[in-house]
Amino acid sequence: MSLSVRKLFVDSRFAVSGDSSSFEYELPEVVELPPDAVAFVTEFTSVASWDTVSLNNNRLYVVENTGSIYSARIATIAPGAYDSETLRVAVELALNGAGKTVAGTYSVARSSSAGTVNTASLGSAYRYFSITLSGGGSCFFPQDGWLKKNVATWSSYVGPAYDPMNLKSSNELFQFPLALVSASRTSSFIDLRSVHTLFVHSPSFGNYSTLAPRGVRTVIQKVPVEVGYGAVLHCEHSGSSYDHIDVGSTTLKMMTFELKDSSGNLVDLKGGHWSMTIVFARK
Repeated sequence: MSLSVRKLFVDSRFAVSGDSSSFEYELPEVVELPPDAVAFVTEFTSVASWDTVSLNNNRLYVVENTGSIYSARIATIAPGAYDSETLRVAVELALNGAGKTVAGTYSVARSSSAGTVNTASLGSAYRYFSITLSGGGSCFFPQDGWLKKNVATWSSYVGPAYDPMNLKSSNELFQFPLALVSASRTSSFIDLRSVHTLFVHSPSFGNYSTLAPRGVRTVIQKVPVEVGYGAVLHCEHSGSSYDHIDVGSTTLKMMTFELKDSSGNLVDLKGGHWSMTIVFARK
């Protein structure tokens, strides 16, 4: 084709294989791009239909203490789409389940007493979790940054594989302040947006000028998530000269697209779909 400006509309509903998180998309005709071709993703639309807790973030990291003995533990929360109350129940079940090393019993309560909160992600007045361990023992819920720096703490842990670069952690949902072990903990806030940023990947493009978390170079667009579960997510970009991807001399017919989080995990839209517009032009 002779390229001046050309638009490509991509919709996961029309994939020839795969699902909305990773699929093959066949163009109706071959597109030949010249050496000076660039691409702009000008808009992206989806629904925030992924689970609050999925296999990508269902591990609740806790350090439990009995006397002078500290034990690293990963409690597993059942995946699902939660509000603050159903998540409270799931967290309480997980903490009192398999692997508990303290004699006490965990109770989890909702509170709205202090701190800040993203209310769009909650949909309720209950903004914090208070976790109490009654009957013996104390606990500490580390943040993800602490977990990545203290690998030795988990070196002897027997349970789900521990990868400091992909924690699959749910601790970020609760934001417990860094503090010493205690029998009672209160989170800074609850954030039910388990995914804060979507990354659209496509290995079909060449000459990548992007660099995403973990050194990935196949990202063609970053989409901030500023809505809660079930809401429409729409993002538009101006297509400025600073927001293009150098494509180079490339032939496009069958293209691959993936939707991932910042840790590189595929985002399961649970049957939902997404679409975007790509503009090809010359520098």
